[in-house]
Amino acid sequence: MQRQLDSLNNQPFDLLVIGGGIYGAALAREAATRGLKTALVEQADFCSGSSANSLKIIHGGLRYLQQADLPRVFESIRERSILLQTAPHLVSPMPCLMPTRGLAMKSRPVMAAGMLANDILSCRRNRRLDPLRRIPNGGTLSRREILEIAPALRDTPVTGAARWVDGLAYDTERLVVGMVKAAAAAGAVVANHVRVQSLRQEGSRITGAVVEDRLGGETFEIRARLVVNAAGPWIGRVLEGLGRPLANPSPHLALGMNLIIRNWPVQTHAMGLQSPRQSRLYFFVPWRGAVMAGTYYREHQGAPGDLRVTEQDIEAYLDALNSCLPGAAVTRDDILAIHAGIVPSRKPARPDREPDLLRHYKLMDHARLDGIQGLLSVCGIKYTTARGVAEEVVDLAAARLGKTILPSATRHTPLPGGDIPDLAAFHRDRTAAHPDIAPGDLSRLLALYGTEARDILPPAGEPAGPDALLRAECLFALRNEMPQTLGDLVFRRISLASTGRPDPDRLRLCAETMGRERNWSADRIRTETDAVLHAPTLWQAAAGASE
Repeated sequence: MQRQLDSLNNQPFDLLVIGGGIYGAALAREAATRGLKTALVEQADFCSGSSANSLKIIHGGLRYLQQADLPRVFESIRERSILLQTAPHLVSPMPCLMPTRGLAMKSRPVMAAGMLANDILSCRRNRRLDPLRRIPNGGTLSRREILEIAPALRDTPVTGAARWVDGLAYDTERLVVGMVKAAAAAGAVVANHVRVQSLRQEGSRITGAVVEDRLGGETFEIRARLVVNAAGPWIGRVLEGLGRPLANPSPHLALGMNLIIRNWPVQTHAMGLQSPRQSRLYFFVPWRGAVMAGTYYREHQGAPGDLRVTEQDIEAYLDALNSCLPGAAVTRDDILAIHAGIVPSRKPARPDREPDLLRHYKLMDHARLDGIQGLLSVCGIKYTTARGVAEEVVDLAAARLGKTILPSATRHTPLPGGDIPDLAAFHRDRTAAHPDIAPGDLSRLLALYGTEARDILPPAGEPAGPDALLRAECLFALRNEMPQTLGDLVFRRISLASTGRPDPDRLRLCAETMGRERNWSADRIRTETDAVLHAPTLWQAAAGASE
């Protein structure tokens, strides 16, 4: 996968996708694999915005069962199974718990009925899945059983717990990068750090976009018969300049924040706990040796790029988290990193109320709504169901283009690294072939890269220390996955800095490796390193929130 700007400028496309988050990446993959000549541009790096701020749970739609929203339940079950099948290295089953109490909707009998209904509705969920990726039936635990898992609940009126299994993404950024790589392998022209300045118009028809290479400064045009605006919080900015009011304006915005914390009492299960102070549910998800707690929301004022997490946000969130579990006592010192992003909401939040988030994806066909031909806008909030949305949008795009396209194959086609017929055999063979590699290092590489790890690992029997492995990992990304900055590399390719500030020596090794590969000066290496160490939002917990 190479960044080929000349290819963007010198040929017409059927489809131009704007935005390289989960929705844009899924759209580009879907369109390219079905035969549409596709381009994808992202103003920063792929999965560098809101899509990176996922709680990492691949939901099977249990939350929609209570609302009797069966279409969304079935959609979520299907898409969870697809991700478990097509990215088995990156997505694995995660046991989840919800404490029960009282005699109403949160009682143990009601939850037991819900678990049974969910099992019935998802009875085909394990078709095609590797045994290590199958989702078992749900059920309930007694009070004694839940207290064995979470003794901190002893002084609460819990009567037991609902237990079910969902999916857990080891690294959401690599899922998105994998979709981009799959799109490029199918013929799509993809480029990060390319910003849309304006849409290209001929009368009432959109014919492409004027874009800027943010690294080189060049401005050029991309011609396309149809543009899909999947820019997430920047959807409204892309639509600026159309010269007319829109029937369906861009959504309101909210800040969403997850904390990576240590010393949380429960490390074996994801757990949903209610804050009595806010009457809302928070999830605590064991993830890569820490716990991700989420999600805190508030209304966002200003431009989507003006992302600020304040001291008030952090204090309010810590107060809410500590109210969920007596004795948890999470402090600022327990925060390893802050993940934050801007997400769409349906309307402005009322005073002292959380935003009313967009509940399902929003597709705007501007030909039908606004008389603007050649333009679709897609806005979504659910990571799990992005692939299914992409399938629907590409069907519509083909109809608008008057083209017959191939049937969708993304339901069963593995993402890069996901072609693993037998997970147990795969891990057993890799472990036997590399006895000199520390089990933790090997497990991490296999989880991030799957079968692509063979291009990183040394030949069988040849020892390799952590530095050699890290250098090989950097070189693989630099030569195959289009990182343009050190941040692109360590945050979204090799996952060095996802759960906390990276070790300075390991970060320096990455910077020097990238510097040699890209012919950077010593000053450029220092600048790139400083940019990672002072990344906004991520390290605010340690350095103090920005104002």
